[in-house]
Amino acid sequence: MRRFLLCLLAAGMLTGGIRRETFQKGDVVGFFGDSITHAEYSEINYTHVLYNYYVTHLPKEEMEFRNLGVGGAKLSDGLELYQEDPASSGLQKAVLEYGINDLKKYLYEETGVYEGSEGERKENIEDFEENLGAFVNLLEEDGIEKEGVYIASLPVPSRVNSGTGTESDPALLRTREGFRLMSEAARGFAQEKGLPLIEFQEPLTELAGTFSGADPERNLLCEDYLHPDTNGQIYLAYLFLEQQGALEDVSYVKILEGRIESENAKVSNLHCKEGYLYYDYRADRLPMGISHEYRQADESLHILDKLNREIIQVQDLEAEAVYDIYINGEQVGSYTGAEFAEGVNIANVSENPSQRFARAVEQMNRGRRVEELAYRKKVQDFTDCGSGRVTKEELLDAYKVWREKDEEYRKNMYELVQGQIEVTQRVAVIRQGAEAPEAAFAVPGRDYKKIILPVLFLFSAAAAVFCGVRKKRKQR
Repeated sequence: MRRFLLCLLAAGMLTGGIRRETFQKGDVVGFFGDSITHAEYSEINYTHVLYNYYVTHLPKEEMEFRNLGVGGAKLSDGLELYQEDPASSGLQKAVLEYGINDLKKYLYEETGVYEGSEGERKENIEDFEENLGAFVNLLEEDGIEKEGVYIASLPVPSRVNSGTGTESDPALLRTREGFRLMSEAARGFAQEKGLPLIEFQEPLTELAGTFSGADPERNLLCEDYLHPDTNGQIYLAYLFLEQQGALEDVSYVKILEGRIESENAKVSNLHCKEGYLYYDYRADRLPMGISHEYRQADESLHILDKLNREIIQVQDLEAEAVYDIYINGEQVGSYTGAEFAEGVNIANVSENPSQRFARAVEQMNRGRRVEELAYRKKVQDFTDCGSGRVTKEELLDAYKVWREKDEEYRKNMYELVQGQIEVTQRVAVIRQGAEAPEAAFAVPGRDYKKIILPVLFLFSAAAAVFCGVRKKRKQR
């Protein structure tokens, strides 16, 4: 199925009106949407994963992503909030993800209405398209070029899969049909207006169809069978990056016949002897930090080796022998010569020092997410989507608090990554049982402990803050 989707993407079958490009240096990207974008029900959402990826993989580009989702919002609510929410100002690019609340569900949930209201269903879609057009016009009036306005199809599978208990629920089946029509409207609008499309629904539908078991969609959706759970949110980020063409290797090092080549990294000082080799290595980027949620999602999605790739390929080793990788004298992993010939991926290995730094960045990103959720709740309660009790003055005060904390988190994240990519590391590949010189385990030109200890302190501090916030939230 994954190969099938990649072929579809390559053939342009899931494209919008124009080519989708990666976000660029200095971009301020606003992600507008409903509860799926807001995702207050999940500690991780797709905009959070995207930022985790971009900060580590393009550390010198210094972008800013703003989650502007509001649970319960329709497109008309998004239009109003665009003009009322101070976080909506100063954007260079925008993503519009709406539709789950724009659907007049009674048209599909009640049999009589469903059978006799073709005109009302058509009007429902036309209202959605009209509001999309109004939103895009506002964005363009504020200087956002159409190439920077992304339309997303609904992040909900368009059908209930065979084998699920929900297949017998006609109301849910009809509602899913309404979601499919909403996504068709979004695709058609993007094509007509020449806007980039992020296709969420088709791949989600295909993926849900591949799961086996009594309740396959629970690998992607919450108990309501509408909202993507943490696995689903991570997969949305993967789809977004894949369709942008943003998935690139952290680095690729290839060693053959005593010669070394690399992509996205500087390599030097190669020494190759019988039973071992070592070299100096400095990558231009870090792997994305991987928490337990990513690893849990990967059990069913199998996407980590596409999101995160730091490859070492050595082609002159004994195929059946086992070789250990050391970085700065620390053992990272063990692989056979045959595996090295194919290329081994160390990006997601917990013992990889670069992954250690990346996890510290991911913890900061989680702190950012906590502050983001607190502010989005204020925005929600400023509207009829929430309590409506937050005043304009209270909203502005909350915005100032969020803005200051968000800027500090982003500054620290970029400083940590940019500092680490200036560090040269020594990588050694040693056959088990062979002897290697001390130089294979040395740290090039510095006391590595002076670098790693401050980072571990930052990592621990960020984790403590995040856990403290979570504890307070549970107590409320």
